[in-house]
Parts: sequence; C-alpha cells; structure tokens
Amino acid sequence: MKRVALIDLGSNSVRFVISEITDSGSYRLVYQQKESIRLSEGMWTHQMLTKPAMERAIKTLKALSHMAKAMGVTEIQGIATAAVRLATNGNSFIRRVYAETGIPLRAISGEEEAYLGFLGVVNTIGLDDFIVFDLGGASIEISLIENRQLKKSVSLPMGALVMTGQFKSGHEFTSAEYEAMVRYIQEVLHGESWLKHTKLPLIGIGGTARNIAKMDQREKNYPIPKLHNYKVKKAGMEALFHRVKETPWEERKKISGLSAERADIIVAGMAIIMELMEYTRASSMIVSGCGLREGLFFQYYGANYSEEKYGLPCLQKNGVVDDIVTHSTLNVLRSFTPHDVDHSLYIAKLAKQIYKQWKELMPEGDRLKLILKVASLLHDLGKQINYYSHARHSAYMIINSNLYGLSHREQLLSAFIASYSHGANSKFIKQSPYLSVLKEGDREMIQKLSFPLALAEAFEESHERTIRSFQTYITDKQIDMHVEVKELSHIPMMEMAIEKLKKQCKKEFKRELVIHWKVR
Repeated sequence: MKRVALIDLGSNSVRFVISEITDSGSYRLVYQQKESIRLSEGMWTHQMLTKPAMERAIKTLKALSHMAKAMGVTEIQGIATAAVRLATNGNSFIRRVYAETGIPLRAISGEEEAYLGFLGVVNTIGLDDFIVFDLGGASIEISLIENRQLKKSVSLPMGALVMTGQFKSGHEFTSAEYEAMVRYIQEVLHGESWLKHTKLPLIGIGGTARNIAKMDQREKNYPIPKLHNYKVKKAGMEALFHRVKETPWEERKKISGLSAERADIIVAGMAIIMELMEYTRASSMIVSGCGLREGLFFQYYGANYSEEKYGLPCLQKNGVVDDIVTHSTLNVLRSFTPHDVDHSLYIAKLAKQIYKQWKELMPEGDRLKLILKVASLLHDLGKQINYYSHARHSAYMIINSNLYGLSHREQLLSAFIASYSHGANSKFIKQSPYLSVLKEGDREMIQKLSFPLALAEAFEESHERTIRSFQTYITDKQIDMHVEVKELSHIPMMEMAIEKLKKQCKKEFKRELVIHWKVR
C-alpha cells in the first residue's frame, strides 16, 4: 500500500488530495483540503505575483506538506496553473516553494492543464462527444472531445478573479463595467470559431461550476448531496445568474449554496459560462466534480498500475479508462470487500444469464443491463457495516460510492435493486429521501430487475460456485429452470433459499417457479 499526495496550486485556491493505493491496485481518496489563497490577486499590473499573495501560498503549502508527512505519504506531486505560469517571477516562486516546504512544484502549460482536465472528465462522465471547460481564477481551458478523444483545446486568459479585477472597480459591477466585460468575453470566445454552435453537451469544471450546481440543488431541495454529473438546464442557469447579479454583494454571501469567499467573483465567473453556453448553443451544463487533480491521478495511476499487473480492467497506460462503469465498480468492490471479489463476480455472471434467459419477462435496455451488473457486483457491500439490515446499508453505500459513468438516477436504481434482492420492500423506497429522483414506473422496474440478482444469490447460497449450467423455459403459467450442479449435497441449501423467492416470483411475473435439478 502507498499514499500519494497531489497539489493543484490555482490562481484562486489551492487543492490538496491524498489517495491511497492498495497492493491489489484499488484506490480511494483518504484526505482532501481546499484553501482560498487568491494567488493571482494584484498581479496583473506588473505581471508579477505579489508578496502578500506568495506569503499566503507559502503558509498554506507548509501546512499541507506537514499533513502529507503526518498521513504517511510516500510520494508528492505539485502543479501550478495560470497565475504561476504567467507571472514573470513564477520560476523564482517555485524554487522558494521547494526550499521552504519540500514540495516539488511545476508550472504546467495551458495545453497540459486542458489535457489533465480532459482525463479527469473522460474517466468519470459517461459521454463520448462534448465540450469541457475548466474555469479558474486567471484562465479558462476549453476542449473539444470527439469519440472520447481530445481533438482540440485552448487556454484563454480570462478567469473569474482576473475578470473581476480587470473590469470591476467597486464592490459591484456598474452597468458600463459589466457590459465592457461581456464584450471582452465575447471577443475572446469568437476568436475560437471551432466552438461556434457545436450544440454539444457542456461539461463544467471549477469552483464557479460547482457553486452553480450547489445553488441549483439547494433551490430545488435536491436530495442527493453529490455535484458530480449534476445537470443544470440553461433556463435554470439564467434564473440563477439573474438572482446572483441583482443581489448586493453582502446579501449575495447568504445565498444558499454559494461559497461566501466566492461572492465577489461569482458574477464574472457566471458571465463567462453564460457566454460560452450561448456561443456553443449548449442547452445545459453538466458539472464535473472531477477535473485536473483527478486527471493528474489517472495519469500517475495509468503509468504505474497497469491492467496486466493489477487486474483493474479497461485502464490504458496513458491514464484513459475504456469502460468507466466497470472500472469504477470493481474499484469500489476491491476497496470495501477484497476478500469477496470472486463471489461477487460469480453472482454478476449468474444474474446476467438469468436476465438473458428471462428476457421476455424483463424490462429491456443496455443501460438496464449495466445497472443490474453494478447492483450484482456491489450487492454485499453493506455487510461491512452490519450483517443485519445489510440490504439497506448496501443501498446507502452504492448511492454514495464513486461510481462513474452512471447518472444519479441510474446509481439509485442500482442501489435499490441490490437492496430489494436482499428482501427490502417497497416501503424502503417510499420512505427514501431520494424518491423524487426516480421516474414513473421505476419502482416496478426495480422489483423485476432485482429478481435475477436474488435468484443468483440463492443459487450461490453456499458460496461453492456449484452451478454448471441452467436453461429456462417460460410458459403462461410457469417458469421451468433445468439446473445442473456439481454435487447432490449442494441442492438442499439452494432449495431453501429459492423457496423463499417463489411467492415473489408469482407476484411479479404471474408464474410459478419450478426448479428441475440434475447432478453432473
């Protein structure tokens, strides 16, 4: 096991994360810290980092360096973005950071910054074609992704902090100041003709995008406390922007979901995003909680933990994950239940076969197959909390795990399918705070999809992997399954477990379940 610390020194804030990588190759975040340091504040007159800003940064980095040692970090990597990259005294500041903190900091180019943002998003958002932007304090990186490949990117010298300092003279923008800023933003964007009217999904990284999502969630009483993969429609963005812009600075700090430390720069940040949405003709913004830091981690992980050696599938050496749902699900499984991986893989295999043979009775769709797969692999997570009521615990853990490539609703469906397979009833969903995220008909679909998983668990009741094969024949009144097993002695345990499911089968599918055993 090793712990790796990553530091992202931005123009507005510094972010620090520690990830733990086990001997089996699974990984998890064990610590994170974010501090506002306003590194680019006051630098644009002479293109130099100011003494107060550097002092704030050094003080914070010293504390983070100490934290890394205290947490047993064996490797630390630090990157600096636009403020340090563009400052004439950036290199001397980097040398001072190393001398006073021991942190090996390097200034990355705008192209590398865009690529790391791309890695963070493409490995955690299940889209093939999109525009991604990373809006910081001093710059915005925008990239075009086609077929999950980075086709074009640009770093533009406009960020929330820079635009605020350049165009706003007091606590609030005057009408003239705001209009001048918007004209400048439009002029810069219009120089990138490849962005015009793409109508692709727009993915947002950075503090401004996250704060927009938080405000939207609070306004709607959204029940899932997760920003990643949260969608804000354009109409909602426009309403939020109007509210933020028209609220005085002191009152703006009190808007639910808006960080008080961002209240003075949020107008400029939102203006940039609104103009980008208009120029690309995007209908919404999807917020990514993963970006540069996660991209840096995937780059490191891909280079050092190959699939051949560690077995987490779908990972290329360049850090790109081909199948992000499978990769992230197996990572969660290995992190929580490394001793039970083979059992869970076997259950998932059986559930998939049952679903396929029962196709005429099941809701169909490739996404539903994927949802069932996730539920099958993670159905026993809750046992890590308590065996009793582990169905509910599994649901909670699935909902709150870092599963990538699934929408919030799809993650909920996986969680409820896993819980239903262990005997949770419809009352569990009715009382769930997440009920509002589900669509009409989802509860009935959950009940049906949970049955292949429940039956797979019954077949594997003794954890002996005794099933050789089975074949299903469905009539109007009966479901006959001809099952071949390795040993006669394995049958009684399975029969007891299956007997408990026959009533549910009759209720859901209006047919009797009959098992015909054969030993071979």
